[in-house]
Amino acid sequence: MPTMKPHFLTTLTTHLMTPVVADAPALFALIDQDRVALSRWMPRTASIQSVEDEAAFLLKSLERIAANQFWLAVIWVGPRPAGTIDLHAFKDGHAEIGYWLGRDFRGKGIMTHVLGIVEDVAFSQLNLNKLELVIATSNTASQAVAQRRGFHQDGILREHLLTAAGNYDDAIVYSKLKRDLH
Repeated sequence: MPTMKPHFLTTLTTHLMTPVVADAPALFALIDQDRVALSRWMPRTASIQSVEDEAAFLLKSLERIAANQFWLAVIWVGPRPAGTIDLHAFKDGHAEIGYWLGRDFRGKGIMTHVLGIVEDVAFSQLNLNKLELVIATSNTASQAVAQRRGFHQDGILREHLLTAAGNYDDAIVYSKLKRDLH
């Protein structure tokens, strides 16, 4: 009889939570440890230089959430915050999606999973008709997330995104319609 070696299965428990100011230290630490990489695609990185800056961002975000101008969730993987995902630029039943993950959480399928949850919230709870992702042409990881989630590539916006270096990057616009789910 063959000897069976023990196998260990680990699954990542991912959940989304409305942010609280108490999340600021952990979120700031994630941003600060990966500042160079995140700054390529997350302009607000430059303005977050301390825990207090992140707390101020969260407070402003909570005000915008209360005014129905913004939707933001902290992505938790087990007991650790991993990043955030948001819906912004609400207009005529449309919204843009923005997100980021700390370096230890990338490449594990987390954002692909989380984006599916946010699609459900957007289409079922917020009754949106269209979601958009505006992704730098150099951000191949985010392009792959959009493609895995079945977003349609609508086109390219030339020199649309201002980089931390003061240059402009082209952006690919991806969209998903509520009717695309059926």
